[in-house]
Amino acid sequence: MQTSRFQLGLIAALAVGLGYTLSSTQAVGYPAGVAVSLGSNPIWNGGGEISSGEAHTLVTAPADQDVIVSDLLVQMDSSSDVSVWFTLALDDGTLLGKHKVGVYDYKGGPLRHAFASGLRVPAGRTLLFNNCDCGYGVNYIAAGYYVQP
Repeated sequence: MQTSRFQLGLIAALAVGLGYTLSSTQAVGYPAGVAVSLGSNPIWNGGGEISSGEAHTLVTAPADQDVIVSDLLVQMDSSSDVSVWFTLALDDGTLLGKHKVGVYDYKGGPLRHAFASGLRVPAGRTLLFNNCDCGYGVNYIAAGYYVQP
């Protein structure tokens, strides 16, 4: 029995297809890279309301891990045509950002931010959300993940 070129081509194509199907790909978890350091879920999130003039703990990093803030949504707790300033600072006073948020876009609008590389809170430190003493509160949602220091 003689094998034809068609049969050899078909066998070769099937072998290549089977090899491709069975080959493994690199597994990538969230977040990609060497960021995951817990044997449990590395994700954290929280939210709440911060009154005027209040300093609020946004997140505290464990003693053995840093925390990355990856997403932040802040909206005024008012329908008035005003805007307020707030700051994000570490508990040692290091200022990480000062932001304006308002009800309408021309006054600042709600702050919706996904940080490309994140805000890092070093191990054992606390990130504080300080709302201005202006008579208006803000509502927030924050999320991120734990990483190795």
